[in-house]
Amino acid sequence: MELWSALFVASTALAALGFAGFAVLWLRKLRRALCTTFEEAATAQTALAQDYAGEIDNLRQQQVLQDGQIQALIESNLILRHELAALAGKVEIAVSDPFEPSPHRTVH
Repeated sequence: MELWSALFVASTALAALGFAGFAVLWLRKLRRALCTTFEEAATAQTALAQDYAGEIDNLRQQQVLQDGQIQALIESNLILRHELAALAGKVEIAVSDPFEPSPHRTVH
């Protein structure tokens, strides 16, 4: 009976040792796979962040360019408004009394 008990304990210990060894090997393989996956994901995220940074720089440059164009349009608008007001004043003077000689008209 002692032989059977010793054999049972030995086989159980051997099975437990085999299970533990397999678990350790499986966990190492899992760790390598996870490290590889995380490294690939981090590399992809870094590349994406760099792409976004480049696009943001492009957008900033376009914004600066468009700001300059808007300022030029504002200045042109002001100049044209002043010229239009001056022209409206001249037209008003000319239309007010067509028979009255104007210093800007030559009567023939």
